[in-house]
Order: sequence, then structure tokens, then C-alpha cells
Amino acid sequence: MKKNKDKDKQMNKNAFEMEDVPKNSKAVIKRLLSLLLQQKVRLLVVVSATLVGIGLYAVTPLILGRAIDALVQGINEQGFGGGFEMLMDILKRPVLLFLGAYLLSSFFSFIQEYIMAGIGERLVLSLRKKMSEKITRLPLHYYDSHQTGDVLSRITNDLDRVAEVVKTGSLQFISAIFNITISIIIMLSQSPLLTVLILAAMSISMFATKWISEKNFEAASENQAVLGELNGNIEEFFTGNLIIKGFNQQEAVTNIVREISERQYAANKKAQFVMYAIYPAIRFLTQLGFVVTAIVGGIFAAGGRMTIGTVQAFLQYVNQISDPITQASYFLNSLQTALASAERVFEFLDEEEEVPDTTSPKHVTAPQGRVSFEHVRFGYAPDSILMQDVSLTVQPNEMVAIVGPTGAGKTTLVNLLMRFYELNGGRILIDGTDIRELPKSELRKMVGMVLQDTWLFQGTIAENIAYGKMDAIREEIIQAAKAARCDHFIRTLEYGYDTVISSEDGSVSQGQMQLLTIARAMLANPSLMILDEATSSVDTRTEVEVQKAMARVMKGKTSFVIAHRLSTIKSADMILVMKNGTIIEKGTHEELLAGDTFYADLYNSQFASGGAAS
Repeated sequence: MKKNKDKDKQMNKNAFEMEDVPKNSKAVIKRLLSLLLQQKVRLLVVVSATLVGIGLYAVTPLILGRAIDALVQGINEQGFGGGFEMLMDILKRPVLLFLGAYLLSSFFSFIQEYIMAGIGERLVLSLRKKMSEKITRLPLHYYDSHQTGDVLSRITNDLDRVAEVVKTGSLQFISAIFNITISIIIMLSQSPLLTVLILAAMSISMFATKWISEKNFEAASENQAVLGELNGNIEEFFTGNLIIKGFNQQEAVTNIVREISERQYAANKKAQFVMYAIYPAIRFLTQLGFVVTAIVGGIFAAGGRMTIGTVQAFLQYVNQISDPITQASYFLNSLQTALASAERVFEFLDEEEEVPDTTSPKHVTAPQGRVSFEHVRFGYAPDSILMQDVSLTVQPNEMVAIVGPTGAGKTTLVNLLMRFYELNGGRILIDGTDIRELPKSELRKMVGMVLQDTWLFQGTIAENIAYGKMDAIREEIIQAAKAARCDHFIRTLEYGYDTVISSEDGSVSQGQMQLLTIARAMLANPSLMILDEATSSVDTRTEVEVQKAMARVMKGKTSFVIAHRLSTIKSADMILVMKNGTIIEKGTHEELLAGDTFYADLYNSQFASGGAAS
């Protein structure tokens, strides 16, 4: 048992590290730059403002140094007899230059930050729009193989990481590079030897920062892995709370959470220590630059090789270089995570999309409802074919029931009719027209679906019912609700049709939600109807009423009904019995019961007691 836990722990850690390490950094950087260059005018302004602002900021120590040298010289020549007038005469020009350079530097810094924030937001907005559009173009099989949380994480968390690095991190990095470069050039112009000694001392700080940052990443990775394990278990225990109590597993669950929590505590404590140890360590190592500057600069000043003002300027330059070096180190660490996030975003955008509509589509202006499957062949994977050769014809206005064991291919059959998946062979026709020649929007407008898994969005009951016909008036909505037998319970709610609901809030029961989805399909009034276990969550009495309402709605329409309760399909014009992706039997209820059929076995097994078959 312990070995399995250790294995799971290592798998979680490896998964986290893989997520935070890009597979191809160069390709991601190239693609990000190509997107950023779409705003090249703004980028040029940012770079120019940064260069000018940093240049002005970099000369302020030199101006201050010159002022100190002039003050020292004035004191040496005149003593302190000149008083305030001497100070004003000596410092007036340098102070004005200092203030002017500082104010202009701040102004250009504001410009670069303001414009860079806009660049980052525009980049994220464009990516978010592309991802939103991508969601609508992805085939259904993508959602079959990807967790919803993973998709949401790419759209939210990953984009936020990219935005943070583009808006803040990249600006700090550019400023740091310019600051370091300009400062070193000025320092070299004043004293090459002292500059080399300072850089040698500060290189120790750089290597130490890199080493500590790597340790920080390792500790953070371990902490996130354990935290993910903890969150996963808590979510599972919360969802399965009823089962846990039903089987008296509260103590076992408590022990599991306590053990993981203790590991998370230790991992987080380590991560916090390493993270907060970086700052004092770097500050301590940065002092080496000040120490070298003070000692060597003092020796040079005493020997007449350097002025006191220049030594003071070097001390300021050490400070101006040390902070950017630290910022650049942190940026390079955060860049790795951001690139991994950007790579996940680009992977999503590069996913294979639905087959586009034909360039010369056909149209069915007045659908009659004749549906034909001709030698249909389909599999969710090319090497795993579910349907080998399915052929059937449904006449207009017929009700076709589809039955069979779990996994027989019942839902798959109607999904193919909706063109949620593309065929591997054969074709499907509606009124003699291949559905691949119809625009998807037109095809899906012809077909109404009521699924076993109900879905309601955050909104009023009226808005949910009108989802398939957004321009419906209130009277039409009420008529659809009455037909679906849900008008009564809606009126018992405090706000009636204006009650705000969703699939998550629990204000309506599962059966009531299913009635609302039936009302939604009724209001849309499509030419074909698909009912996938549409009454599975309602009681028997309500089911009878809904069946009567559906019979009225389906009158004059071709309908496909997937059902496990065989009592609801006895009046079907045709019953298809499916097994392992193949239609093994077809006929009416009476015809199938008359022979030694699989359907007869299913029916008799459900109604062996005799009570439900009546």
C-alpha cells in the first residue's frame, strides 16, 4: 500500500514538473514574439521610452558625483566662509540637472509601463478570443478525451501566467538589461579596473541567486504536487460523502487527509523557507559589491586616482546593477513557467477542428424527415471500429426506438445523425441529401435533442426554456412548459419563470430539470426529435404525462427514442435492437416479441414480475 502511495506521489510530482517545463521553448518564444510583433509600433515606443528613461536614470549618480566633487573643490578653495551663497552657486545647476533627469526618467517609465500593460492585455484578449472561438469548432471527440478542468485551466490560469510575464516580467527584464548595460558602460568610462572588480564580486551573487532559485523551484514543485494530491482527495471525499458515511469509512478518510496534510505542511514549510531565504541571502551577497567599491574606491581616492564624487557614483551604480540582476534572475525562472503555459495554450489552439462545411452546401428548405443510414462505418479510433456496416431507412413521421445493453452504440447512432462525429465510411441522408453537404448549423437546427444528462445554464427558467428559440415570447414559453408538464412546479417557485437557476444550485430537482429540457426542445419545434433517455429521472406518473405530451409534439415529426424502460416504446413504429455497435434486430414491439429474439429476452427480464409490463 505504501509503495502505491509513493508511486502516486512521484507521479503527481512528475506531472507538475512536466506542466511547468516547456517541451520546445524556442518554438513557443518564436510564436509569442510573432503575436507581440503585431503591435510593433507600441513595442517600439516601449523600447524607446525604456532606453531614454533608463539612460536618464543612469546618469543621475554621475550628476550627483560631479556635484559632490564641485562641493569638495569649493570647500578646499574657499573654506566654509562662502556660506549658503557658495552652496547655492555650486549645487544649483547639478541639483536642477538631477531633478530634471529624475522627473523625465519617471515620466518615460510611466509611458513604458502604461503601454506595456496595454500590449499584454491586447495579447491575452486576442488569445482568449481565439480560444473561445476554438471551443465552438472542436469536435466532440476532443471533449471525450480531455477533462473540463484541463480546458478551463488553459483558458484561465495559463493565460494569466502568460499575461503576467508579458506585462510585468518582460518589462522588468528589458529595463534590467538596459540598466545593467548603460550602468556598466558609464562605470567602465570612469574606472575600468574598479568596474571589473565589482562585477567579479557581484557574479558570486548571480550564481548564488541561480542556485537558490533552482532549489526554490524544486521545493515549490514538491509542494504543488502534494497540494494537488490533497485537493484531489478532498474533492473525492466531499463528492462521495454519502457513500463514506454509508460504509462507515469516516475514520479511514480522516486518516488519509491527515497523512497528506502533514506531508503538505512539511513540503510547504520547506518551500516557504527556501523562498524567503533568497532575499536575505541575495542582499548579503550584494553587499560584496558595496564592500569592494568602498575599499578599492577609498584606496583610489586616497591616492588621488579617483574623486570622492566618483566613488559615491560607483556605490550608487552597484545598487542600480544589483537590483536588476535579481529581477532578471527571477524573470528567467518565471519565464520557464510562462512558456510552459503558453505552450499549453498553443497546443489547444492547434487541436484538430471539426471538418468544415462544404464550400458548395445544399439546403433542405422543407424537411420531411426521411432518414437513411447507408453502410455506415464508424469508430472512435481508426483501429477500433464500433460500427461495421449499419444500414436502415426511417420514413417521415415515424417513431424509431433504439434499445440494447450499455455500450451497444445507441447514443453513438444519433450522434452520427447530428454529425458530432465524422463517419469512417458510408453516408447518412436526410430527405435524400447527404448530411455532409448540409451546413452544420442548418442540420442541427432541424434536429431537437433531449438528453439523459440535463444541462441548464445560469439564468432564468424562461431563458433556459427559450434557449433553442431566443426570440420566443413569454406566451410561447408558457405553452411549451405546459406541454412538458412543468408549468405547475414553475409557478410554485417564488419568482416563477423569472427564477434564476443552473444545473449546480439544486433549486430544482433532477426530474424537474429534465422536464425543462423537454420544454426547451418543444419550443424549438424541430423537424426531427432525438430523445436519449429523456424521462429517466422522472417518476412513473410524470413519465406517463410527459409521454403523452411528447406524442403530441412528435406528431408529424420523425423521432429517435433511446430507452431502457421498454414499456415506453411499445407504440414505436420501428424498434432497433443494437449490440456491439451493430443492429441485430428490427421490427415492431409485437413482431420482436413473437420470435426468439434478444429484444424478447430484454423485455421479459424487465417485466418478469408482470407488474410493470401492463
